[in-house]
Amino acid sequence: MRPILNRLAFMLILTLYSSAGGFRVGGSIGYYSVADSIYKNTYGSGNFIYGGSLSYDLLRSVEIRGEVGYFRDKGEMTLTQEEIKFSMIPVAIGLRARLVKIRKLSPYLGAGVDFYSFKERARLGDTSDSTFGFHIEGGSYIALGKGFHIDLNLRYVKADAQPFDETINLGGWRAGVGVGYSF
Repeated sequence: MRPILNRLAFMLILTLYSSAGGFRVGGSIGYYSVADSIYKNTYGSGNFIYGGSLSYDLLRSVEIRGEVGYFRDKGEMTLTQEEIKFSMIPVAIGLRARLVKIRKLSPYLGAGVDFYSFKERARLGDTSDSTFGFHIEGGSYIALGKGFHIDLNLRYVKADAQPFDETINLGGWRAGVGVGYSF
């Protein structure tokens, strides 16, 4: 899987440096609700996710975007009630198309491919694995002036993993807000 991630990162960097346009860098915080029912029974409905992003305007209204996030949650084992911890690092590469510009608002639609590395820690042992998925999203940039903007975003993620014999749905809904700077 590392060769695939290296190729995706290389393609992103090559694209960023190959043509003229604007860069955008930002940070975000959001709420990620994991869809899996077993996950919900163990950890609850979800938790905060933090992230950073770098994007580049390929065309006037289309940007390529790379981002990395960090998600952590804490729960209890079903039978023993012992503490169990879950962490996940999502890495995504995608495109966003800005639809129109209405004063300071720039609504967009987007889609991309995601790579999820996750780990579950319990007293009985740790489990770690990774999987690929995809996302679709919608949101809007809100210009603040002097290159700064706010990014309001709603994303649906589809990512299934099979660390053992059963499938775990790590996807779900993510709603977030970010702050960025364009240059």
